[in-house]
Amino acid sequence: MTFRLLFFALLATAMGQSVVMTTLPPLGREVGLTEFQVAFLMSSSALMYAAGNALWSRVGKRKGYRRVLITGLTGYTLGTLVFATVWLSGFQGWLAGTALFLALMAARSGQATIMSATPPSVVGYAISISAEHERVRAISKVSSAHSLGQILGPTFAGLLVGFHLLTPLYAITLMTFTALILVWRYLPNNQTSPVSSVPKVAGVVTTHSIQPYVPLVIAMNACVFLAVAMMQQSLAFFLIDHHGASTTEAAQGVGLAMMISAVCALAVQFTLVQRTSMHPANLMKLAFPLLSFGYLILYLHQEQSQLYFAMVFLGSGMGISYPAIAALATSSCKPENQATVTGFITASPAMGYIIGPPIAASLYHLSHRAPFIASSVMLAVVTLIALGHLRPKPNRVTEEL
Repeated sequence: MTFRLLFFALLATAMGQSVVMTTLPPLGREVGLTEFQVAFLMSSSALMYAAGNALWSRVGKRKGYRRVLITGLTGYTLGTLVFATVWLSGFQGWLAGTALFLALMAARSGQATIMSATPPSVVGYAISISAEHERVRAISKVSSAHSLGQILGPTFAGLLVGFHLLTPLYAITLMTFTALILVWRYLPNNQTSPVSSVPKVAGVVTTHSIQPYVPLVIAMNACVFLAVAMMQQSLAFFLIDHHGASTTEAAQGVGLAMMISAVCALAVQFTLVQRTSMHPANLMKLAFPLLSFGYLILYLHQEQSQLYFAMVFLGSGMGISYPAIAALATSSCKPENQATVTGFITASPAMGYIIGPPIAASLYHLSHRAPFIASSVMLAVVTLIALGHLRPKPNRVTEEL
């Protein structure tokens, strides 16, 4: 029951995020915002989200993950309602130009600050009720909600944009509000860490760890989401400018692409990540080449069917990478530092979104395909670094991070 509640809370948030990422570029085009303004909306809110993740992770450890999760879901519900209403004022002509842009930025940044409480509280709660040897599976269980949200969110948006581009934003508030009520009513207020059932041999760590590389692992996760941010910033504009789609068709096309990616991510999490005995470091070495190859296909594609084929590789790589990275980092630190590491892990996607959209907007003006090849090259470099530096092996007990 507890994992189901955590799963649904993260699912509602992930659906909301995927709806926003699917509709934001077409919404921007519809009200006359430039690519750079849309990019700044993404990156400024991501900055607040990243800062909030680190803060809320520590607050959750002190005050309780349940309380922080309720705060995050409340902020997400109210923030999305305000954000959608500001867009509506732009459609109605009540706000325009700089005034509309500033109002959107204030609404989205305020929302991001509070909604950033949700992921670290969900992951922190899951870790706190899981034994160390079950940590990869526990994180995968809740993080698979993110993949399912990316399946349902774009599909949800694609169905509702036919009524109005803003309909998905208003509709998603009902789901986050439902998650809020369920968590408040049924989630136990218990974050006691279980005693690991794995026997420990004196002087030897019973799990494989690479403590010195935790900052590197967090940086790798930021690079993964930097590439995702660049793709999401560019894809709708690419469909409009290269494939001649309307703003509604672009939203539907991005929705389908993200749905395919998320289906693959969810499938690989259930069939591989939750069932394998592979060390997280080895899973990462599998994930990064898949991501690099997917962005390469995205760069080379000519037909939309080839674009969707690229999403198979991107989704598979994403489905493997995040649970593996989170498990490796959180198992490589002392318990008293776990909240800080969890905060950095859940904030690292936002780190990618801080700089990804403006970089993508700049590259897009040079070439519509440039953001995709840049992402492919970056993930190829990350692959080489992972192959050279992530070598799981038993370590003697030393001072941990």
